[in-house]
Amino acid sequence: MINIFNYDYQYGLNAISSIDLFLFSLIFLCIGSFASSTIYRLSLIFSEDNPNTNLLFPRSFCPNCKTTIKLIYLIPLAGYLIQKGKCNSCRSNISIFYPLTEIFFLFVGLVALNAYGISIFLYFLIFITYLFYVLFYLDLKFYYLPLSINLLLVITGFISNVFFNMFIDDLNYLFNLNSIQFSSLGFLIGYSSLWLVNFVFKTIYKKDGIGGGDFVLFGAIGSMFGPFSLGLILFLGATIGCTLFLFLNKAFTKEIPLGSCLILGTVFYIFIKKYELLSMFIVI
Repeated sequence: MINIFNYDYQYGLNAISSIDLFLFSLIFLCIGSFASSTIYRLSLIFSEDNPNTNLLFPRSFCPNCKTTIKLIYLIPLAGYLIQKGKCNSCRSNISIFYPLTEIFFLFVGLVALNAYGISIFLYFLIFITYLFYVLFYLDLKFYYLPLSINLLLVITGFISNVFFNMFIDDLNYLFNLNSIQFSSLGFLIGYSSLWLVNFVFKTIYKKDGIGGGDFVLFGAIGSMFGPFSLGLILFLGATIGCTLFLFLNKAFTKEIPLGSCLILGTVFYIFIKKYELLSMFIVI
């Protein structure tokens, strides 16, 4: 069965016309711009600094002087370069986070385009990257995993498997699971496993050890990659979390951003699965 791990697109970017390549590059930059805007606006909502802000309104504004940004300065990457990294109104520095995010999505988009061509795999990968990126940064910076983004990830997991069998491999058929059962079991096991760990912790220490957003996130990951992936992803995420605590213990004295660690663990899992890095040692 063709899935995202074994899809063999042999033509690379050479098969993409120059016009299509330019348009896709612009789209990737725009998605990066929207991702950074999503992160900023959700952080405002979380901190209640501006409760009237949502993902679409009001129009983009300077965080320092609150001046509405002109359309020409909203062009991804070019707007930052035109303003030379400073707000055109108050001359305050524009965070380097914005152009770096746009460049990141351009890079990821071109790599995915080279690997999968113009296909359904490309579209889902970019959308999942957007969701993961937003969740990763918000959890890393604010320990905040918005339920709306988590639920979008759950829905994406179910759609990608039920309609396109995107993450389902031959191992699944050894257990005679259809695509709905694959995603449903992945979600239930992912969610309930962390819930159970937190339940035991709370019973002993009378406080939560894992945030509720982490339950939904791990369930969403399970809905995408299925129940058989969760053990390795949790192991990779826990290893990353322990590494953060050991080497950056001053930054993470009280809490570890488990959601961010799980997302990184999922990224490593994708590479391991795609390139069969553990095929000699373990069946995944």
